[in-house]
Amino acid sequence: MMDIVDFVQRFEEPAAQLLATVHAAKSAPLDAPITWTGKGPAVVAIGDDGALLGFLAATVGGSPGSFVAKVRLHQHAACGDDARMTYRHMYRALSEQLVEIGCFEHTVAVAVDRPEVVNAFVELSFGFDQIKGLRSMTPPDDARAQRVHAAGDVVLRAAVPGDLARIVDLTWELQQFHAEAPMLRPAVVDMKALRGDLSAGIADENRLVLLAEHEARVAGLMVVDPDGHIPAAATIGIAVVTAAVRGRALGTALLSGAADWAATRGFRRLCAGWTSANLVSDAFWRGHGFVPVRYTLTRRIDPRVKA
Repeated sequence: MMDIVDFVQRFEEPAAQLLATVHAAKSAPLDAPITWTGKGPAVVAIGDDGALLGFLAATVGGSPGSFVAKVRLHQHAACGDDARMTYRHMYRALSEQLVEIGCFEHTVAVAVDRPEVVNAFVELSFGFDQIKGLRSMTPPDDARAQRVHAAGDVVLRAAVPGDLARIVDLTWELQQFHAEAPMLRPAVVDMKALRGDLSAGIADENRLVLLAEHEARVAGLMVVDPDGHIPAAATIGIAVVTAAVRGRALGTALLSGAADWAATRGFRRLCAGWTSANLVSDAFWRGHGFVPVRYTLTRRIDPRVKA
């Protein structure tokens, strides 16, 4: 038996202790210590003896009618022999609050080495959406990429401000690709924000906007940043090779350049994130040694449920 109540300040310390215990010695480091921000609903599960059995908190963003609730890795935990049931009851309470405020897309980040938690959310109608993979800095040997470099078929260089228009075009092509089957995600981009972030990345010496030129034309892009959550790791964000030259090892060449950049700055690991349903990306990243450490599971609820 358990009671599900709203998360209030007095639960912060026991929730932090529970989080540290549950995630101790796990392979996917926590994003941050638990903090209560008040930016979304949160609930806790209390046992018969008054002990905290679990907590589940969401950060809500977006605009009315398109709110997205994100449950990050440090915003949930459950203990005991029946963590599955604890998650089920907590999500029942949390989802009710989210739908009431017009939030019909829910995501939750789960470490791969917590299969019981993954299964609990899959049983609650969540599906695999995003994958975060990790590998050591040393890449697998790829003779084909080396031959491409040696033949001069691809030239790698850091982007300059004059490249911004072409970079935006490549990013838009990537979004259009994600609209195809089996991903079927609408190509919706805040172009102003995209240009601003890419422009800032080009100017920031702590970030890398790496381009691949094929036959004197920019045909590939990879953006690399320090990872904000995993120590000593750099993360590859945007990564795209234009369709006309896909399969010619430009992606591998870009990855090699990204690894070189990261290594010279003292990073020991590389991370990459990709959409699970993107067959091209999934094969590429796994084929280049990236091992999944974190899933983002997503549930999209038909808004007619509140019509």
